[in-house]
Amino acid sequence: MPIRRGVVAASITELPTVTINAVTNFNQDRATFNTTVSANYQSTTVKFQYNTTNNFASYTEVTATGSPVTGQSVAVYFNATGLSAGTTYYVRAVITNGIGTVTTASTSFTTWSLKTYLNSTSGAYSVSVPSITPTGGSAITPTITEMLIYGAGGGANYAGGGGGGYRIASSKVSSSGGTQNITGTVGSGGGGGNGGGGNGGAGVGGSSTLTIGDTTYTATGGGAGSHPGTNGAPSGTGGSSGSGDNPARAGGSNTYGYYYFTGTYVQVVVGYVQACVSYDKNGNCLAYGDDYNQPIYGNDTNQPIYAYDGAYYAGGGGGGTDTVGANAVTQNSNSHNGGAGGNGGGAYGLNGGNGGGGRGTQSIGANGSVVAGGVVVGTGGQGWYGAGLAGGVTFKYYGP
Repeated sequence: MPIRRGVVAASITELPTVTINAVTNFNQDRATFNTTVSANYQSTTVKFQYNTTNNFASYTEVTATGSPVTGQSVAVYFNATGLSAGTTYYVRAVITNGIGTVTTASTSFTTWSLKTYLNSTSGAYSVSVPSITPTGGSAITPTITEMLIYGAGGGANYAGGGGGGYRIASSKVSSSGGTQNITGTVGSGGGGGNGGGGNGGAGVGGSSTLTIGDTTYTATGGGAGSHPGTNGAPSGTGGSSGSGDNPARAGGSNTYGYYYFTGTYVQVVVGYVQACVSYDKNGNCLAYGDDYNQPIYGNDTNQPIYAYDGAYYAGGGGGGTDTVGANAVTQNSNSHNGGAGGNGGGAYGLNGGNGGGGRGTQSIGANGSVVAGGVVVGTGGQGWYGAGLAGGVTFKYYGP
């Protein structure tokens, strides 16, 4: 019996033993700290200390979840929150019982940083957005930020195509938790007309979409430019973007029109009424000549008369960041140069949506600009059969 008491006495004089384990389940702002503790039958507390430097001159200290009281090799953890993105942290465990305190070496990890996805190539896309499940908790619901979707630009005929509409949102949260794919389509630019048959056949810009969870967001493409042989109706209008709870901006409209021959000419004197200029004694006319008081007018076929109808073949502007896109610039001379397309907006690395200009010297719509050097997308086709540019999609998410 005394030997048994000696065994018990030896066991209760031991310090706790502890192993610091790798940090798990971390993303941009949270992480699970892990350690394995043998309490050696002593009442024991387990704390974690963490900091952004390894010297622990200062640190944040938290008490572990499930601290052991008795027993051997018990795993304990703590789910830390409020961490900074893209930051390296150092973590150590501090374990105390009635005999004393043991401090482990540190382990390190780096939180996720912000990633940017940007796509301006027409077609389907899929992006895997990661997530974590904290120990003892539920899967985190992914969030994307700075979402911007542009529809494609419409094709041009004689009139420039309209710029694509767009959607913009500071953040969108998925309807479901866990790692998932963000899917969608970047719209194709509308094809340019061929000028044949008086109608050209320019194409409408394709819509761009983004689906997160069970919600799809859409920005529609710009309208096609027209040919003067079609009916003179408005055309080349920028697309309106889809509905939703975030701001959705439309492309501006053009003011379509052209000069046309009215079927009349400038009138000039082509002759005079003939009057008698010489008589005999009986009052009979002996000779006829021009009566300059009675001119005769006729058409000068070198001077046809034209009428002007609106702006000459101008395309609509694209969606702006705060308002709808600017409308096309009106051309009010008889030079037959088309008005320039209106400005588009841009954000988050994409500039876009500006309408295509009309025919003539002003054949290019002005680029939208918010972010310098951004990719230009969703632009309407330039006058004289130019194709519209593809739309674009960009958003940000956190990942390793």
